[in-house]
Amino acid sequence: MDRMNGMHGMDRNAEEQLPQVVEERLQQAYESIRRGGIRQEGKQKKSYRGWISIAAALALIVAVPSAAFAAVIYFQKNVRQEADRLTYEFELNYELTPGEYQVTPGEIPDGMTDQGYGKYSGADGRWITVMPIYTMAELEKANGQIVVEDMEQVEHAVLSGMEADIITFREAEKYQANTYMFLFNEREGYVLHIVAGYKTEKEELLKFADSLSVVKIGDGSYETEEDKELREKEEANAENLEAEASGDWDELMRLGIPQDKIYDVGGELYTYAGAYGYKVTGYEFLDSLEGFAEKDFFDYARFEGWLNADKTLRPYMRQHYDKNGTLLSEEETEQEILRVDLEVYCYDEQWEGLPLDDVSLNFELNYVEKRQDGTYTWEEDCYDAIPSEEYSLQMDNSAVYINVAEHTQGEDRKGFFYHSVEKGESISYTLLFVVDKDRKDDFLLSPVGSNNSIWQCESMTVKEIRDGLEGYIRLE
Repeated sequence: MDRMNGMHGMDRNAEEQLPQVVEERLQQAYESIRRGGIRQEGKQKKSYRGWISIAAALALIVAVPSAAFAAVIYFQKNVRQEADRLTYEFELNYELTPGEYQVTPGEIPDGMTDQGYGKYSGADGRWITVMPIYTMAELEKANGQIVVEDMEQVEHAVLSGMEADIITFREAEKYQANTYMFLFNEREGYVLHIVAGYKTEKEELLKFADSLSVVKIGDGSYETEEDKELREKEEANAENLEAEASGDWDELMRLGIPQDKIYDVGGELYTYAGAYGYKVTGYEFLDSLEGFAEKDFFDYARFEGWLNADKTLRPYMRQHYDKNGTLLSEEETEQEILRVDLEVYCYDEQWEGLPLDDVSLNFELNYVEKRQDGTYTWEEDCYDAIPSEEYSLQMDNSAVYINVAEHTQGEDRKGFFYHSVEKGESISYTLLFVVDKDRKDDFLLSPVGSNNSIWQCESMTVKEIRDGLEGYIRLE
């Protein structure tokens, strides 16, 4: 009621300065508020209080120059916090036209460069991103809500002349969680969302956010009923496709990997419709990297901090999640080295009429579940290092070493695991992998880039997916 009384007081003070037509429209608006009868584009407004600003907004139609109308706002914000969930609810003023805006920082932290599209980053892992702006139209599409989960603390500030919330998340140090920031401009009609990487200092984030210039570059518009219906239909179709794909995925997991797609040591696995054939000729689990030249590692620097003096591997802290993302365990995990000796043979230099260039020699570990009947299906649980460990030795579950690398310098190093090969020629080589000791029996091997059909549940049937598998090699 205080806000309402204040608005009526503003009206009385300005009354003698207003043209009669404006005064009449204001009074009509207030009367409609009292009756609860105003509608805009078919939308019933949410509350009596939400209409106070709309009555003032009507006066802007005739652009009367008066300080009395400085209180016009585009939205009212309410905040609810429940444990670790923060909800912003916005009551929109539909009498005002949504805008489109451009954001420019006046100060970028030292060492960061503008990457375009609101992204600013440096080589040291620091970064700041200005997310797409929540205009009034975007807030409406979001059903007037912004929800933040797993938050730990909210700090309030005023930055670039706007009310701002700085949000940190639970166990931020352990999980190297990003920092969120929201800046609210109810008088111009937008919400800025800024995300900063964990390594970005709070002070430089605050300076960045306090230097922003936001310029309106045009008018936007709310969705028409037709556009809304089309969007909701597309979203419903996407949800249906996702549900169907989820069902196909469950069926794929139930059926598992076809037995004829699993090869033993010495068996030959073909890729590119038989253009290349791969064999594992031997393997061994090792405790140490002793004897392997540093130059043959793709990135030996990854091992910094993880090697003992005798080149054995130190343990790391690992988390185990089930397929639904529920944390099941957290434990220190011992590691070891897997050496795999392989041979690849080139049967053809073309695939479906296209010339093949260098052959990929890299393999990956595909974690699987061995069932009681001896068949295999894919492992759906997830095992990851705690982010604060900054651990990357098992990145992508692919090899860390190859002893026949050709592409070793500069940009060419991106092809480190590729090798030239001609028809009728074979290459023998050795790969090294880092594996967890307690999971050394839980994987099959396959060439990197093969068996991609398992990710095509939205476009292929389960039968087509299984038929499209190129195969796996079992180390037994």
